[in-house]
Amino acid sequence: MERRDLLRSILALVGLAATARAQAPDAASAPPTPEPPAPPSAPTPPGALPTRPFGKTGETLPILGLGGFHLGLSEEEPAARALVDVALEEGIRFFDNAESYQDGKAESLMGAALVGRREKVFLMTKTHEPETRSAEGAKRHLEGSLKRLRTDRLDLWQLHSIKSPADVDRAFRKGGAMEYIRSMKEQGVIRFAGVTGHTSPAANLRALQWFDRGMTFDAMQMPINPIDWHQSSFQRALLPELEKRGIAAIAMKTSAGGALVKRGITTLEENLGYVWSSHVSLAVVGMETVEHVRHNAKLAREHVHWNRSRREALRERIAPKADLDLEWYKPKA
Repeated sequence: MERRDLLRSILALVGLAATARAQAPDAASAPPTPEPPAPPSAPTPPGALPTRPFGKTGETLPILGLGGFHLGLSEEEPAARALVDVALEEGIRFFDNAESYQDGKAESLMGAALVGRREKVFLMTKTHEPETRSAEGAKRHLEGSLKRLRTDRLDLWQLHSIKSPADVDRAFRKGGAMEYIRSMKEQGVIRFAGVTGHTSPAANLRALQWFDRGMTFDAMQMPINPIDWHQSSFQRALLPELEKRGIAAIAMKTSAGGALVKRGITTLEENLGYVWSSHVSLAVVGMETVEHVRHNAKLAREHVHWNRSRREALRERIAPKADLDLEWYKPKA
């Protein structure tokens, strides 16, 4: 190889490496990622929770959802019923759950509390069988979920907690869980299909590759909080891609499982203000007491959109404290 050609090759490799570093979500020197705007809120009557479009589904939902895992921590049915009563009173309609929460207890408590008022809520649950991600396992989960929730249909059923590209491939392959989920949508047993993942943005991105091949779905649930921006970031990797495809973004772990508040890094009010100012349709929040429900509903009603400068200021303030120990659900490199 001539000297001139060798120099050109070296320069080309250097350029590719620089581009890769600039595009890496976790690179310290990465330029600001273009942030998609928050979905437009619908006109809100006085005292009501703000609502937003749920992707391209045609559904409009309040920006605050009730987390099923924390409802499942209720020791007795009356306590769970009280949470549901207050949530409905405050205008919360999106009810999250999963067949794996407390081995089905969370679904059973929610189902009992919703007797006679199923029509008032947008009901979601999930299927989780990471060993096989099979259609047979998803079918078994759906039958159990419908029985425990005391309903004959779901508004949203999601593939739960994808962990890696290989995990996603098992679920989306022929005979996999996602094939069954989509067939239940075609039959009208579920209205919408979704995917959740809180471990690796690469897994969620692989699901979008399947989406682009025709295995479409309607929603994706993932961790969105201020510290996520700085480490293995879902908001940086996924939110722009979800906006492009019209997939509803559901935020969870808005306080990193409570760690941001417990360690004094941010306040609950900051976390929810930040999340609701991002490109999400709603935030699912774990609320263990009726006081938590009322407080968070008050924050939702009083939410005023944060502009980009305010979001950036919060991220800059907490950047020195970024540590994957805060987000235990993300694996360390």
